[in-house]
Amino acid sequence: MSKTLIIAEKPSVARELAALVNARTRRTGYLEGANYLVTWAVGHLVGIAEPKAQNDAWNGRWSLAQLPMLPQKFKLAVIPETAEQFEIVRGLIHREDVSEVVNATDAGREGELIFRRIYLAAQGKKPVRRLWANDMTEQGLRKSLANLLPEKDKRNLGLASFARAEADWLVGMNFSRLFTVKANVLISVGRVQTPVLRILAERFHEIETFVPQNYWTIEAECVKTESGEDASSFWATWHSPPDYRETRLSDEAAAGRIVAACAGGQAVVEGLESKRGTQKPPLPFDLTTLQREANVRFGYSAKDTLTFAQSLYEQKKCITYPRTDSRYLTKDVFEDILKSLRALHPHYPQLTQMAAERIAGKKRAFACVNDKKVADHHAIIPTAACIDRRRLSPEEWNIYEMISLRTIATFLGEAQFQTSTVHITAYGERFIAKGKIFKDRGWMCAEPWRARDDAPLPPLRKGNKLSLVNVQAVARQTKAPPHFTDASLLGAMETAGKFVEDESTKEALKERGLGTPATRAHIIETLVARGYVAKEGKKLIATGQGREAAAIVSRLMPDVTSPELTGNWEKKLKDIENATLSYSQFMQEIRELVRDKVELLRAKDIASLVFENRSRSPRPLDGTCPLCGAEIEETEKNFRCSRSRHSKGGCPFVIWKKMAGTDITESMAQELLRHGQTAQKYAFVSKAGTTFNARLKLEKGKISFDFSPCRQPKS
Repeated sequence: MSKTLIIAEKPSVARELAALVNARTRRTGYLEGANYLVTWAVGHLVGIAEPKAQNDAWNGRWSLAQLPMLPQKFKLAVIPETAEQFEIVRGLIHREDVSEVVNATDAGREGELIFRRIYLAAQGKKPVRRLWANDMTEQGLRKSLANLLPEKDKRNLGLASFARAEADWLVGMNFSRLFTVKANVLISVGRVQTPVLRILAERFHEIETFVPQNYWTIEAECVKTESGEDASSFWATWHSPPDYRETRLSDEAAAGRIVAACAGGQAVVEGLESKRGTQKPPLPFDLTTLQREANVRFGYSAKDTLTFAQSLYEQKKCITYPRTDSRYLTKDVFEDILKSLRALHPHYPQLTQMAAERIAGKKRAFACVNDKKVADHHAIIPTAACIDRRRLSPEEWNIYEMISLRTIATFLGEAQFQTSTVHITAYGERFIAKGKIFKDRGWMCAEPWRARDDAPLPPLRKGNKLSLVNVQAVARQTKAPPHFTDASLLGAMETAGKFVEDESTKEALKERGLGTPATRAHIIETLVARGYVAKEGKKLIATGQGREAAAIVSRLMPDVTSPELTGNWEKKLKDIENATLSYSQFMQEIRELVRDKVELLRAKDIASLVFENRSRSPRPLDGTCPLCGAEIEETEKNFRCSRSRHSKGGCPFVIWKKMAGTDITESMAQELLRHGQTAQKYAFVSKAGTTFNARLKLEKGKISFDFSPCRQPKS
């Protein structure tokens, strides 16, 4: 009697499938039944062979003569650590009583690669069908077994998986060897890891060179003065004319004059604006948004969140496939969503009842239901499996609850609120107060941390008299951009380095992201393991070694290390999956890029560049700091006090190289340091877009505009 061989990715999944097909007899490395054999991989059993196995000329000590290494056909090699299991699987594939093979590896690009490499290396010839499971419950697996896909349905996914792995091999092997040989120091280069490292290194540079600037805002506590009316106080902020958008003052004395003019005085309500606003329910999670949210709320790394989610999927069976890049559901999945809500009901009875009533009530369209937005996998949602909280670790429960509440929130109503803006005038100065009141929190009932507390204003009308009972100038400082965390870096990787918050824009950029949801956590951990990135609490900080590698590779291959270009490569891998680009076209492009870059860099003196990078420091300027007397140094963006880099108590003196639309040259900075002013006037542009002429003046460590007639500078 012929048998079907099922190859799973992990032993645990193999055991579950074996139980469903009555393959209960244990053998070495597999289980057997009357009609089925069930075996497993242990992750990757086969990989791309090392260079020396691809070509004898690439064996031995690394040298430029070996480059570029461009195999016409990539040879595969069995991974030594799992060779015994590979031989078992290979033997089963060739058993005479096996008539077909079922690919039951993880339902994604990497799972497809694992199976196809095994089948190629084993020289399998028998027909293959694909088990594609979003739901690892018994019901979900039975449904998938009953609906096996033809192998050709996932052929393009397989081609994309080979293209990704081979492109990574070509870029990593060639450029890592080239830079290491030329620089005489180990430099690891990766198709995705190096652009990510560049993002981190650039952020480190921004923070390192940032010089804080002092500024002041003016806050006024206002009280209505009409008798018999609500006398509750509220706070308003001073705004600068003419457009009343700017609230910052760089001159402490000017702030003091406004405070002195208004303190204890009277004001009047000049105008009021009241608008109704709504906020739509969020979409369900994909893996990246889940990882970002878990990092912000609980401090979990991307890797840990994926581990917890994978456990909830594979072992606890309470969520759907987590390695998805979609935040939408198909109509078929939506038809069963009430089953998921029933499983959640014991934990969230009121919320699930509200969501169920909206779903089961009158016909309505939900933004998350869109077949066109789902490729291989839909968004992450709870399964119909009822879960006992005691079966989960605290970390697993946190992830499960996030997914559950987000799913409920998706089917609740819009949040509705009223915003009020009040314009107040006092002694020719304008103050503005804003308030917000939630009329209906809608979906925010499921995620209450999203809704800030109400900030109502007292009842006001135009012409109301107010007393300014407390007016104060609040000293503040500009802040450097924060170091990346897992959450913010995942967001940057998702949109190929473009930092956007708008959800629709994020969706448009996702196809051009760095890596995939399934690989981004691994990329971060790889950078940490190689010593290129350090973790300090939630912060991800490029190390000196990482910054050096990023600087050298970026200096010589800026296009290859560009997040945008690498994101476009990722888009092309998606195109291969969708049959709009061929595997051969993509690989030809990568081969040509590697060949061209190797030839271009072969003659470059990279060792000197390493030395230059290590010895480079900010260039000292002729002059001393007017605040502390230390040296002045020139950096890429400014002329600053050399003591500004001190982590605490650093000197704030700086002359920016761009002021009001005009470049500040070294000679202009020297004039300011030597004479306290520039000898001539220069053209500047105001925030309103108008041009004005002024000299620059340096007084008490601050740069200001001087509109007085030109005169000879002080000697």
